[in-house]
Amino acid sequence: MKKVALLVLIFLCAAGFAANYGVYYDQTIGKSTAIFVSNLSEEKAYFRVVVYDYKGNTIWQNSYRSNEFETVWVDLSQVIPQSDENWGLVLIQSDQLLYISALYKSDDVLVGRDHVIEPVQVSSDAKYYWYGLNYTNFVESQTAFSIMNTSDREADVIIDIYSFEGDFLDELSGTISPRAAAYINLS
Repeated sequence: MKKVALLVLIFLCAAGFAANYGVYYDQTIGKSTAIFVSNLSEEKAYFRVVVYDYKGNTIWQNSYRSNEFETVWVDLSQVIPQSDENWGLVLIQSDQLLYISALYKSDDVLVGRDHVIEPVQVSSDAKYYWYGLNYTNFVESQTAFSIMNTSDREADVIIDIYSFEGDFLDELSGTISPRAAAYINLS
């Protein structure tokens, strides 16, 4: 009983000081996502995985423990059904240094992989958060992406689009609800 109480106390303390790592997932029809969470520290890591749909609603969560330098596999296809609404943000919270890799499959073919090595910006003093993205729009290749709000507050988003020569092409803007995601198709 003491071990269980100590484990719960450690987990609650870790959750209070936890860093948030964010990664995209896709469980729409014909697609699936698996996430690998690697503990990069010399001690046990406790972490929580929270999955949100694109609207920002929590649809699944679980807590895990990993030994030093151990990797935990979280196969979202085993816990989240395929649905047109099941895509968006996965938050992984831990007080340890983690490396996260997400594998994306479409009809059982690996189509992509993401790597996350740093926690997301959570400072309330931060007013701006910048990202850059290269895009390609040819007949056989189009660019689309998802923007995820990892915050518990609404976020204003502005996307400025430039040509490879630096000419301004367009600006997209909007608001993303807390923990929600938006799909942008540049074609």
